[in-house]
Amino acid sequence: MDYCTVYLSSSTGLLAEAELAQILEKSQKKNQASGITGILLYFNGNIIQVLEGDETKVRALYEVISRDPRHSHVINLYSQPIEQRSFSDWSMGYKTLSATELKGVQGMIPSTAEGLSLRANSDNIVVALVKIFYQNNYRN
Repeated sequence: MDYCTVYLSSSTGLLAEAELAQILEKSQKKNQASGITGILLYFNGNIIQVLEGDETKVRALYEVISRDPRHSHVINLYSQPIEQRSFSDWSMGYKTLSATELKGVQGMIPSTAEGLSLRANSDNIVVALVKIFYQNNYRN
């Protein structure tokens, strides 16, 4: 059975596109070698990341991230065994969100087309947490 961790954090400063691209490239290589999948969403200094894979490897990666000086206010939202990965094809999917990209996020995450509210009986808490992140950071 796989394991999943979802966390929120703030970058210590706003990250430039080039810096985000460098982080993504490095993460994708390491994650692919470790069998870790997931997604990182970045909006205006706020980060939500989903990590999925072997429990020991996911926990170890989360510990490294939580000590990374580029992050502040790291909050673990969810850490549980999962029956199925939500982002199984992505060594690390990535998106910098703008205030007008609701449709883009809906296209990236299949079940977001139904709306942005978290339901208590949601079948996929990971996707629901990503929806909440987007909803809470959405600016018109």
